[in-house]
Amino acid sequence: DSLLQEMDGEGGQYFAPADGHFNQEGLYTGDPGGGGGYQDLEQAYDGQFAEFSPAGGEYQNTNEFSPLSHVLGDGGVGISALAFDAQEELIWMGNQAGHVTSYYGTQLEKYTSFQVSRGEGVRSILTTERGILALTQTRLRCQIRRGIPVFTHHSANMLEMQCMLRYPQRPTQVLMGGIQDKMISFDLEKCKESQLLDTGGSCAVLRYHGRFVGCGDTTGKIHLRDPHNLTIQHTLDTHSGTLSDFDINGHHLVTCGFARHHGNLQAVDRFLMVYDLRIMRSINPIQCLVEPCQLRFLPSEHTSKIVVMSAAGQVQLVDMADVDNAKLDLLQLETGGGMALSMDISPSNHCMAFGDEHSGISVYSQAGNTEPVFNLFPRETEFADHLLSYPHMSIDDPMAIYSSIPLPHLPP
Repeated sequence: DSLLQEMDGEGGQYFAPADGHFNQEGLYTGDPGGGGGYQDLEQAYDGQFAEFSPAGGEYQNTNEFSPLSHVLGDGGVGISALAFDAQEELIWMGNQAGHVTSYYGTQLEKYTSFQVSRGEGVRSILTTERGILALTQTRLRCQIRRGIPVFTHHSANMLEMQCMLRYPQRPTQVLMGGIQDKMISFDLEKCKESQLLDTGGSCAVLRYHGRFVGCGDTTGKIHLRDPHNLTIQHTLDTHSGTLSDFDINGHHLVTCGFARHHGNLQAVDRFLMVYDLRIMRSINPIQCLVEPCQLRFLPSEHTSKIVVMSAAGQVQLVDMADVDNAKLDLLQLETGGGMALSMDISPSNHCMAFGDEHSGISVYSQAGNTEPVFNLFPRETEFADHLLSYPHMSIDDPMAIYSSIPLPHLPP
């Protein structure tokens, strides 16, 4: 979630947006009542940007993704978590009122809808072979995809949870972090906490790399931990202010966050910090045209792009091989004047999904793909059996053929 907070300083007033997960003081800002807003753009956009061509004197559309479908989620509140299903053709959303809804296919046909918490918003969703995991501030809920609850876990160690991660080295466990000094490793088979780790402050973002588990804290540091024993191997100092988000792909780690100016005041850092994990050093940063709030890698066979989203609903696709932005790829989400709160990339890389504070879910697909899918080889989704229908017959009709309705099976 993201907020624009009005801050008073010695130099006057200015607006500084908070990051997508927590604000500059390290407090989560996604639950209802958090307030906030942002100043509307002076120009009304139609959802797409274009590039000026000096030769032809006209603007040429360079968007790689185009709008595919849009739906309003249940509850009428902000979409605080989005996740594409890793096994089936489903997308899951969790809102600030603790409700979870799934949609089938690229046309977003509603599949299941259920409540996981009454007083806490959903902060992270993770899909497994068995079902889905929904994390709220103090609880972890597991449900099968059809909506039947499996278990609910709550403990004194869960105070301000924020994120969770599963990775191959611990296939039966899920790692949970938050704005607290403890990180929890939870055993899904035994349904109990198997390990507690000291974070040294907080762990609001979790990402997996083959060699490391990346843990981002509120002070702008990213701790790279050993995936087996979770001991800290390296620490990266990213932004001078609060860390917003980061992602890892191949040997690159990219971050977005805040920079400190004029003492203790923070403003959005328009530069993405890039680190090479082979040498554990920063390389040339990438400047964005939008104010980065959240980001995800969009890997492909030939290029590696980064999807960057701002709180105002602007999305920029940044090509790491084209850091000068020679070819702009910008989108303006249809948020209805609200803030963009969540995003995710489908496992197939065919689709992107964005959620906003007005309960809107927007799905974009590759412009040249006529048949986009969420997963390249999805598992078949289970649907309810269709009820059999029979022809209508009047009770006063002497010619009615009652034998056309079969009798139920009766035991002998």
